[in-house]
Amino acid sequence: MRLLRLKNAVKLSLAVLLPALIVTAQEVRVELGKHTNPIPKGCESVVPASVDGQIDMRALLNEAVCKGAGDMMTEYSYTLTSNRRIKNKNGEAKESTTTFEVFIPTMKNGGHARGILVATSHDGVPVAPAELERERMKAGERLEKEEAKLEREPPSPASSEESATKGMAPIGMYSRTLVHHSSLTVDRGAALTIQTFLQMCQFRFLKRASNEGREVLIFNFTPRPDAQFRDYEKYVAQLSGEIWIDAQDHIVSRLVGWPVAGPDNTGNSNPHERPPAVYVEMTRLKEGIWLPRMARINAADYPKLFDGINMDSTSTYTNYIRFSTEIRDVKVNPPDE
Repeated sequence: MRLLRLKNAVKLSLAVLLPALIVTAQEVRVELGKHTNPIPKGCESVVPASVDGQIDMRALLNEAVCKGAGDMMTEYSYTLTSNRRIKNKNGEAKESTTTFEVFIPTMKNGGHARGILVATSHDGVPVAPAELERERMKAGERLEKEEAKLEREPPSPASSEESATKGMAPIGMYSRTLVHHSSLTVDRGAALTIQTFLQMCQFRFLKRASNEGREVLIFNFTPRPDAQFRDYEKYVAQLSGEIWIDAQDHIVSRLVGWPVAGPDNTGNSNPHERPPAVYVEMTRLKEGIWLPRMARINAADYPKLFDGINMDSTSTYTNYIRFSTEIRDVKVNPPDE
């Protein structure tokens, strides 16, 4: 896999921080923020849940939140494929696909930075080498500017008390996906995060099953009657569905939800025979880390559910490559070599 072309003077470590991947109607971007403590806030007193026999539901949900609250994507580069399907008023759909190479560099002072996304193909057509080269150079320039800015803002070192904190350490990272539409008169959007479902829904155990050779616990979810959702997450109050939790690692491996009320633009009232309104799937890497595999917000088939947004947005994550050593004075061969 090609490294991002950077100016020779740039010095960086490709061990990086990614709290949220955001997919919007106009762009895809990565926002970064650095944890100072390996144990997330709120997870200091969480203990392992019992799932043998009677499941301790409250403890399992708390553990599942913490297990996916890490920043492991900071240690990887990966490929992001963003697929969008938009329906017009006549029900006709138009699809587009863009593939990005994603690099999330940590600056040499360990501070915050933005992830670097470079489009490598549009609708299956590779970006011309010259254009790709220009975009990589622009990315390198943005990185240098970020680094110069952060050099003036050295991060505060973690205290010995923080370093010694005990609790539930993450073993993976849930993504956050956002579909957004804004204009001079309208600001609409929908955000998809696994944590919201774990914290704002009630669950009923359905069964134990096997998925990719691992035992999973499958639950039905419905929103709690007293749940108060943020603006971009109010659609959750109209959903029901299933959530899968890995029986060994106690982290969510899949979430799928459908509107509770009758058919929308699909013509089918049976939830499981309709396309999902939201879908999230995680993957377990060989080193035991859980990272996103797919995230989908299907507003094209359910525009009423998502405040009039009419885009079906699917993000697929592949080709995770872990960087464990620091890279300095990066040099990349020209595209024609």
